[in-house]
Amino acid sequence: MRATKHKHYGSETKSSVANKAKTRKGVKVLSILFAVAVAGAAFIIPTTTLAPDVDAYEDSRAASLSVGDIDKFASVITNNCVEVTTAPITEAVVASSVEEKTEAATKKSETKAEEKKSDAEEKETKAKSEEKTEEATEKAESKAETSEKKETVEEEDRDDSADADSYQSDYGYYNGALISIDNADPSYSPSYVSLSTYDREKLERLVMGEAGTMGFYGCALVAQSIRDAMNRSGTSSIDYIISQYQYFGSTAIEPNSDVKEAVSYIFDQNGSAVQHRVICFYIGYSSWHETQTFITELDGVRFFDLNA
Repeated sequence: MRATKHKHYGSETKSSVANKAKTRKGVKVLSILFAVAVAGAAFIIPTTTLAPDVDAYEDSRAASLSVGDIDKFASVITNNCVEVTTAPITEAVVASSVEEKTEAATKKSETKAEEKKSDAEEKETKAKSEEKTEEATEKAESKAETSEKKETVEEEDRDDSADADSYQSDYGYYNGALISIDNADPSYSPSYVSLSTYDREKLERLVMGEAGTMGFYGCALVAQSIRDAMNRSGTSSIDYIISQYQYFGSTAIEPNSDVKEAVSYIFDQNGSAVQHRVICFYIGYSSWHETQTFITELDGVRFFDLNA
């Protein structure tokens, strides 16, 4: 038997082999088309979560029955899948929460502002009340002080009136004079003497030194003697009167109230202790004084006018 280069595998012919090759190619093409269809369907199906009431198995089954028509497949998937969008809900919830927090913060701020305003108003009211109380207290104190001063003045006036009544009762207050005398001079009319501060102070000290223990009446008699001597000599200088009329009373002692009142009565009011001129006085015994015109005697002190 002669050798050959051709090998024989079964009884297949070349035509059968070619047919098989075509069949494989067709199957391959169909497989590729199916894969492309599935991929296209995957791109068409929305990438969302399924709604809670959708059965994923039924969806897949429905989709698989529609693979032959890509439009029906997409329609089935679309009708059975519900797109759930959570982002807007989350945003709404967050916005609502922010609004609630903002509103709560605003209310809290308003509450604090109202509390502060209330505290401020309360403090202002309290301050006004304290001011009114203090003002009322000051007014009451001022009124009380004024009333006290008025009462003091009225009391002093009553004392002066009582003193005048006492003078009139004790001495008759004859013709405007404090002391009634037997030889009153109806023509006696002393001139007013204005004193400087220096002359008044030294004159009061002189009256204190001469009659400080004799009370108001004795001080008034001595003050009248000084005033009448000033009228006689035409001067208001106390130093001149001391020198010319030989007063020896001390001027080193502060005057008491009797002295001040007597000096004011004789000089400021131009009053008189007696209705007659008085120039000199003494205590004890003096032959020269006794040769002059006797006026009156008080507490052992004898008062005289000079003979014409």
